[in-house]
Amino acid sequence: MTSSKPSRPFVLQRLERCAVLLRVDQGSVITEGDAVEILRQSFDLTGNRQYVLLFELGRVRSISPGARRVLTSARDILACALVGAEPMDRMLSAPYEQAAYPAEYFTERSTALEWLALMHDILCADPVEHTMSLTVDHDPFQRRRAS
Repeated sequence: MTSSKPSRPFVLQRLERCAVLLRVDQGSVITEGDAVEILRQSFDLTGNRQYVLLFELGRVRSISPGARRVLTSARDILACALVGAEPMDRMLSAPYEQAAYPAEYFTERSTALEWLALMHDILCADPVEHTMSLTVDHDPFQRRRAS
């Protein structure tokens, strides 16, 4: 028996309470339908919270105009770090400079994660106090335990 769900060219992974990683399959084209599904699944992954997005561009072949429109106008994204290494990756990231949220292009994942953590801590309005640390050696809830 085969699944009736269409295969999507992307994988989403929750990194933190309010952080999502977006990876795509090699040579993928992101369509408007994919973009809507990325937003829906990301919101589900974070328990219906606004989130920061780490978008790894290295395998993307193209992003359709409709997908760009959907992704750059998303209201649930607090900030987006786009990571790539090739001139094509930089070109794919350019439309995000006009997004409804802060977006930056990075060539190093570690720098992108640092920027996302900072942006999260500035912009997140979640009523449960928390900070975002995308490193394993830092406990973001340490302040609460010490009280």
